Amino acid sequence: MVSDNEYKKEITKVGLITILLNFILTISKVIAGILAKSTSLISDGIHSASDVLSTIVVIIGAKMAKKQADKEHPFGHERMESVALVILALLLFLTAVMLGYGGVISIISFAKGEYQYERGLLAYIALGFAITSIIVKGWMYFYTKKKAKILKSETLRADAIHHLTDSISSIASVLGILGLILGGNIVILDPIMTIVIALFIFKVSYDILMDGINELIDKAAPDEFVNELKKDIEEYPGVLEINSLKTRMFGNKVYIELEVAVLDSLSVKEGHDIALGLHDMLEDKYDNIKHCMVHIDPYSISSEKEE
Repeated sequence: MVSDNEYKKEITKVGLITILLNFILTISKVIAGILAKSTSLISDGIHSASDVLSTIVVIIGAKMAKKQADKEHPFGHERMESVALVILALLLFLTAVMLGYGGVISIISFAKGEYQYERGLLAYIALGFAITSIIVKGWMYFYTKKKAKILKSETLRADAIHHLTDSISSIASVLGILGLILGGNIVILDPIMTIVIALFIFKVSYDILMDGINELIDKAAPDEFVNELKKDIEEYPGVLEINSLKTRMFGNKVYIELEVAVLDSLSVKEGHDIALGLHDMLEDKYDNIKHCMVHIDPYSISSEKEE
């Protein structure tokens, strides 16, 4: 299990690496896009700039989520990571709208015969930057995804997906630049690819927004996790059956409310020992469980309920 300090340290490390690389990509793609008059590469550069902002949001959200519980927040601050997801989604949505608008304006300009572009050396340089971006962003995706899995961080996972879409959008910018190099009516590929990039970003922003909202409204834990819980509970010594099992997500943590049946002939202390042991076993085995409340029912009452 990763400690809070290790979690913050790793999140910051991943964030600084991705911020540095995205900053370099942003500057290089925007400058190359302006020189080559490629709207798709400029859009791709703006997408990378949004990555810088999103990573900053990830770092801040993750650090706030790991703050210790206090008098005003007795259940902790894990939901700040969910809030960070919502903020990240809104940033991506605004980026998508801005890029989509720019693409539409460029297509209108092309239709009027006013679209300006470069076909010479500058276009080939822009193509080189776009291809480099695909490689770098692909590496960032796998690196961030690996760290997200280790740290069990939803915002880091969302940031990894953002890197993947940026890599895909760079493929779109490559197609757009190839349109500039080939010339003629194929030039329209450049603004069309700008709109394609915007649509990619919009789809990702929607998915991230829904993840954040689901965590904020106490969505149940995934079925796979719940089924594994049930198996462990049913196999625990003294537990005869599960009367009720409720889960809810709290940021990247899980709250559990559990009712299990034990023999009604057991003493209060024996029933309590089973509940305490079950509670400790679950919280020790699953490091994403924030709190587990176990209620004991006598088996005879359970049988009557079933009848």
